Amino acid sequence: MRGIFLSLVALVLTGCGHTPVTRTIVETFGKASSVDSINLNPELRYLRVTSDGREALMVLGYSDPHPLGDIETWYSASGEVLKLQNGRILSTTGLKLDWRQVRYVGIPSWLNLLGSPLARFERERDEMPGHRFGIRETVQISPMPPPRDAKLSGLSAEALRWMEERVVSPPSPLPSARFGLALHDAGIPPVVVYGEQCLRPDFCIAWQTWPVEAPRAANAP
Repeated sequence: MRGIFLSLVALVLTGCGHTPVTRTIVETFGKASSVDSINLNPELRYLRVTSDGREALMVLGYSDPHPLGDIETWYSASGEVLKLQNGRILSTTGLKLDWRQVRYVGIPSWLNLLGSPLARFERERDEMPGHRFGIRETVQISPMPPPRDAKLSGLSAEALRWMEERVVSPPSPLPSARFGLALHDAGIPPVVVYGEQCLRPDFCIAWQTWPVEAPRAANAP
């Protein structure tokens, strides 16, 4: 069933067939592709994913309701899977290093975080390969200025509100994770439109909701 789904995704992404599959399909991590000019199906939702200097698109396969925020399952054309909740990684499958399951404890909402200068929460994750299970970390999150090196496309970093997450205990070599939030009118929670997470010090991925939708200015009242 999953193979059928991915085959359908591939067909949809190639549009009407004017461009060969090998040139227009979502190329997976580690394969070169330029995705910004692909004609997208407006019926589908996409992520623009960057890793190791290369870009890919992923398609939303499922969005499962959850009290803490919908759990979104994104697929590449070759079977990589990225599962997100509120813009954070819940699991990955098919990458050269996977966080197979991530569990968060005491994590504030993005709306609450915008009004707080600092917060901490607990994270527990499993890594493969290596069979490292139950890796426990204390993570600190705080506001940060717009980064100059974000893997954004078609959107200025200054248009978003930025938050940084770093492991504070135990000592960790992982670089900080970064999240760009789009602000909306009063009463509507902010939405993560860009996320960047290193799964190990030398392997990071970034994801951006695609295509770009211009957010309200981050410093607007």
